[in-house]
Amino acid sequence: MCGICGIYLFNHADHVDGELLRRMTHMQTHRGPNDSGFYCQGSVGLGMRRLSIIDLAGGHQPLQNEDETVWIVFNGEIYNFRELRAQLESAGHIFRTNSDTEIIVHAYEQWGVDALARLNGMFGFALWDQRKRRLLLARDPFGIKPLYVWQNQEMLLFASELKSFLANPFFSREIDPVALDSYLSFQFVPSPHTIFKNVQKLRPGHCMLIEDGQVCTLQFYNHVPRIRTSVDEATLIPELQAILASAVKRQMVSDVPVGALLSGGVDSAAVVAIMQQVTSHQVKTFTVGFEGKFAHNEILQARRSAVILGSEHHEIVVSAHDCLNAFDRVTWHMDEPVATSSTLAMYWLSQLASRYVTVVLTGQGVDEPWAGYRRYRGEKAGAWYRRMPLALRQKVIAPMIENLPRAESLKRAIYALGTIDPVQRFTDVYTVFTPAMKKALYRQEGWPDADTRDVAASIRYWQSQVGHLNPLAQQLYVETRLSLPDNLLLYGDKMSMAASLEVRVPLLDLDFMAFVESLPTNLRLRGWSGHKYLYRRAIARWLPSEILRRPKIGFETPIDVWFQCEITGYVRERLLSPSSACRKYFNPGYIETLLQDHVALRKNYTRQIFTLLVFEQWHECFMAPVTVDRW
Repeated sequence: MCGICGIYLFNHADHVDGELLRRMTHMQTHRGPNDSGFYCQGSVGLGMRRLSIIDLAGGHQPLQNEDETVWIVFNGEIYNFRELRAQLESAGHIFRTNSDTEIIVHAYEQWGVDALARLNGMFGFALWDQRKRRLLLARDPFGIKPLYVWQNQEMLLFASELKSFLANPFFSREIDPVALDSYLSFQFVPSPHTIFKNVQKLRPGHCMLIEDGQVCTLQFYNHVPRIRTSVDEATLIPELQAILASAVKRQMVSDVPVGALLSGGVDSAAVVAIMQQVTSHQVKTFTVGFEGKFAHNEILQARRSAVILGSEHHEIVVSAHDCLNAFDRVTWHMDEPVATSSTLAMYWLSQLASRYVTVVLTGQGVDEPWAGYRRYRGEKAGAWYRRMPLALRQKVIAPMIENLPRAESLKRAIYALGTIDPVQRFTDVYTVFTPAMKKALYRQEGWPDADTRDVAASIRYWQSQVGHLNPLAQQLYVETRLSLPDNLLLYGDKMSMAASLEVRVPLLDLDFMAFVESLPTNLRLRGWSGHKYLYRRAIARWLPSEILRRPKIGFETPIDVWFQCEITGYVRERLLSPSSACRKYFNPGYIETLLQDHVALRKNYTRQIFTLLVFEQWHECFMAPVTVDRW
């Protein structure tokens, strides 16, 4: 695991500023405290910071081929590197190291850009082909690793973290109003956009080729599911178990200690149970909890799971005060505003785990492809709801729901499920600030320009690839490539790397995901309550019923309760002070209404308030002058 960055000058007669490259690299020291390396040759420069995981002695980067015509800086892990190495050696390639990084260099020599589709792993890398004067940037199929790109007419910069661009004196910190509008809808900015103008992040499974002054973006991983017609469960379950066990075992490969993040749910417990089977050591597990009694505090369930599974368990308990104290650091490391309160929990959990291990496996990534959230049951019920008479929906059900206190998720569901168009329906399901709320929120009428606003564009991009599937299958496909990489996986990467910790996601293994997405939706969501149906049947091989029967809690922070009491004054001061960014962009009167209704328990505006609070904190961190040594 590393932090990478680099510079490409469109005028090949120019020379890279080596000091700029070093400053950009230094901004990511936390991602790689063990080593650093640079390559500067004319108009191209590559930089990296290394967290040593595999081939501790021989994995120094940038790494090159035999005649030093192909160079690479690589962030991530390639889990099938041994299989690929055997193929490449049989084709005559000679290896100088045991690192997975060198696999990519030789794979590119052998297969060109087509090599990308052969890589089973998580990655963001840059490869420089000196002969062709070609720079290749790539992000893994499910976006576990981020990769940012900034360019103007003279140069193109890339980095694992957006903050590296702050080292460039030509970088303009200008907020993209369309991206801000998307953020208010989704609580994150979908790829390929970012909150800053002129900065993009590669979509999952995409690469960028820069050659002869031309920049071209391609989708190298375009796995459109082909749904199985043979669905004999007795045959599918052993196949699923074998693929899952192989994925976990493959991702345990490391030359440093490996542990696991353990929640109170079934997914991380299944990963830990398999880890215990394939290693002779007691697996170290880690959990975060919160002071007080909260419905989504998983610490007791995780503790019980650790006893059942026999792991060496460690836990940390944090308070509202702890989270407030870390809010600035969390925001700085996130790079972009991501208004998911789990970022705070993940920060503290990563800090804990990094004291004991360098690598952890996690159960993240199951709920999107396996229909694990309640909204997927809503999508399934939507066809029935839309068959109801329009008058009944509009004059009876909608007013009845509207009058319920603190039922915002139900109101959002009713609002969304009445929509026929699947793209608009998926957009409505996500919506935090509805169009009507945005109209009241924006300080300037019509800003951003309504003609440039299209929050559904990112959803439409992915949905267009699977329009032939049923609506639920479409939604699962879209969210696996949209909200998962740009929200959950993004904060997982940033918060873990803030602690120099590598997080691996075996349940997004390519073989495992190809199997999952080949299943008809009735094997993923059975009836109204059988979420993750076939998966749960399969993991019963490793887990007792006590764990399997637990209701889903979710990896959340009790921010709703904190808003109502412990940090009410803090929130109001941050959002409504005379110097706040929210006053610059938004209507303070409307923000005051949101706060009053939430504290009085008339409405549940947790998501809206936290979205504004994160933006406020992000604006303070990134719009003011910063130094490379902020943290």
